Amino acid sequence: MPHPGPLPPNLDPWFSTTQACTLGATPGRLRASDLEAPFHGARVILACAGHEPDAAGATPPHDPAHRDRQRRERLLVRARAFATVMPDHAFFTAMTAAVIWGLPLPPRPPGRPDPEPLHVAVFAPRRLLRAAGVRGHETTPMLTSIQQHRGLPVATPASTWASLGRFLSVAHLVAVGDAIVHQPRQRGGDRGGPAAALATLDDLASAVAAGRRVGVGRLREALPRIRVGSMSPGETDLREALIQAGLPEPELDVDLVDATGRRFGWTEIAYPRWRVLVEYEGDHHRTDRAQWHRDVAKHARCRDLGWDVVRVTAGDVYPRPRHAVERVRHALMRAGWRP
Repeated sequence: MPHPGPLPPNLDPWFSTTQACTLGATPGRLRASDLEAPFHGARVILACAGHEPDAAGATPPHDPAHRDRQRRERLLVRARAFATVMPDHAFFTAMTAAVIWGLPLPPRPPGRPDPEPLHVAVFAPRRLLRAAGVRGHETTPMLTSIQQHRGLPVATPASTWASLGRFLSVAHLVAVGDAIVHQPRQRGGDRGGPAAALATLDDLASAVAAGRRVGVGRLREALPRIRVGSMSPGETDLREALIQAGLPEPELDVDLVDATGRRFGWTEIAYPRWRVLVEYEGDHHRTDRAQWHRDVAKHARCRDLGWDVVRVTAGDVYPRPRHAVERVRHALMRAGWRP
């Protein structure tokens, strides 16, 4: 089979056939094997489609983080492709909006058909979008605010969280809410403050109070459990497990200071009253050599200052967190805490 000729030079990796023909592409070129047609009138260059095979020695495909990354890449590419043919009044919502904002999602249940549908909304009285590979939603400006992010029209973070109430469990809504209100540390380690977060707790509360919607009961249950300071779903699930087991509620994203008051780091979960800190170590703590050395030095310094360091991995939390909870309970009791 002859190699397809070049595409017009000004095309993005995802484009509409109308745009391509305007720039000089022929209908035959748009049927070539190096292009994918995820939606009617849209094309994606296959090398950018988010499912290229891994290079030799790359992360194994059964790794959960690898699968999540590939899922997000595929959804984002499909969203960009659909945006080239999407009506101007439509926007992304729910699970698709969560991916665009970089929010955590639960794994897809086994047996769900691929490709994963895009969630696209319109404001009433506009008609629902009906297209293969798209799940249409209808909402109102009172319930949903929209903005541009990554070049795509999408529900705002607070509206995205509220739209997930019909799809996610309370536990997952807490994890997504934690990610939305998280205030990333800036260069040098200073907290970014509310302006650094995607939204505030007040924004989420306003989204819940905006009006009746499917899943509002789960949203109301999740809202008071959301906290500022959690940096990953694993940390959220660990915190929730500790509280549900009757342990004191920990402080989050706590500065670690030496005897002179100088900060030398921070920790995700801590009980300063009992000098117990809990480090939830995601896989990057193991695979990033520099991170691993920083962790070793930080933990040694904490122990020198009288902290009891409890290191927890995903294997201690999933599928059941009993082992992690007991380790933290024992550390607190060694420090004098009693139920």
